[in-house]
Amino acid sequence: MRIFLILAILISFITQAGSLVDTSYENIKIGMSAHDATKLLKEYESGKLNSEDVSCYYLSPSQDDDLPHFMIESNTVVRIEVFSNAVITQDGVTVGSSKNEVMAVYKNLKASPHPYNFQTGEYLEVKLPDGNGIIFETDNDIVTSFRLGSYPAISYIEGCL
Repeated sequence: MRIFLILAILISFITQAGSLVDTSYENIKIGMSAHDATKLLKEYESGKLNSEDVSCYYLSPSQDDDLPHFMIESNTVVRIEVFSNAVITQDGVTVGSSKNEVMAVYKNLKASPHPYNFQTGEYLEVKLPDGNGIIFETDNDIVTSFRLGSYPAISYIEGCL
């Protein structure tokens, strides 16, 4: 009975988690116009300043911090950032997954030292067949965040800076 309860809870969690696939999160696709994304992201706020010449900004959830953040560059969605286990990749990886779990799923992984936390952290980068990539950030071999996006935006360490 205990195993059944644990499985039921796990299945419930997975079905409630948002799904990130190689090209999108829900209906928001890498390469989509910011205008179209904004129409679909009703509970999001724009980080765009009142100036029209801002070339890079974020669409961020206004209330639910578990939802992903979307980087907009040149009026196009170029990157999706995840900071909680409420979003899971199509292959079952999420914040809290181990480095070994990531390596078991993504065979073409490139590991490199984390640029700020190089003693205990790493970047686990996966280049996807469609030209996009995923970078999983780890600390002590546990995923702390990850991002999906197009190049070069996915490589920006400081986001829009």
